[in-house]
Amino acid sequence: MQARGKFIFKSLERKDGGEFVNEKGQNVKFDASYQLKVDENNDGIINERKLKISQKNDLLIQKLMKKNPYEPIELICDVQMYGSVAKVIPVDLIDSNNK
Repeated sequence: MQARGKFIFKSLERKDGGEFVNEKGQNVKFDASYQLKVDENNDGIINERKLKISQKNDLLIQKLMKKNPYEPIELICDVQMYGSVAKVIPVDLIDSNNK
């Protein structure tokens, strides 16, 4: 399922990959990624959202790197459901010049 959302761009930061030991004593490895910080306005209540972007999504990362802080953006996100958890994954940025 996909969703679109309007946000205010704040920052895009690269996060290194690594590994950790989970509660079962297993090593869990994770890849490097990017963290996108945006503000969302819900009926006058501003909430900061942090979204993870795969480093493999070069097109989206390049588009976001051209944005300035506090610039309005519109994202297309995949929404994945896992039991009682929903995961929102940004996949593309809508170009405001080509709506």
